[in-house]
Amino acid sequence: MTLQAKRRVAAVLMMAVAAVTAGITAAGTPALAADKKAAAPATPAPGTAAAVQANIPKATLGWDKLADVKEVHSMDNGLLRVRAAFGPEVQALEGKPLTIAGFIIPLEQKEKSGHFLLSAMAPSCPFCPPPGPADLMEVRTSAPIAMTSEPITLTGTLHMVGDDDNGLYYRLADATLQPGS
Repeated sequence: MTLQAKRRVAAVLMMAVAAVTAGITAAGTPALAADKKAAAPATPAPGTAAAVQANIPKATLGWDKLADVKEVHSMDNGLLRVRAAFGPEVQALEGKPLTIAGFIIPLEQKEKSGHFLLSAMAPSCPFCPPPGPADLMEVRTSAPIAMTSEPITLTGTLHMVGDDDNGLYYRLADATLQPGS
């Protein structure tokens, strides 16, 4: 199964779980905790960019831009080494601002943190496959943010790391939490 297919399956499963546990909004998308507190937004006109955006699960925002990456396997002193080979569209994002949504995987046991991993998939979802290197991102924020199990949206500067010792392919620097997250 391709990486994009895995992401689609994970997104559909997240939507199904959210639909069962939280209900469905008028737009047909899963209701998030924040949606329950706010009034239901107006339904965008069919066929518009807003309608397409409304039907994308919040936690998949931005990850589609990073999907063009291949794993290159080699032996290094008798050890298997995995490196990333980024496609041209992904390489063009190096050093540019990126807005991305996902789930926090804490690296420290603190209420607020400025250093954590962001996952395309919910770490607590029993139906989702575990994230791979292309589904994780190391994040350093400009100010510590509160840890949460809800999806968040960040904007920061994207950097590609094709040969990281920890097996990560992406870093988001100087990230800020977007309103509504």
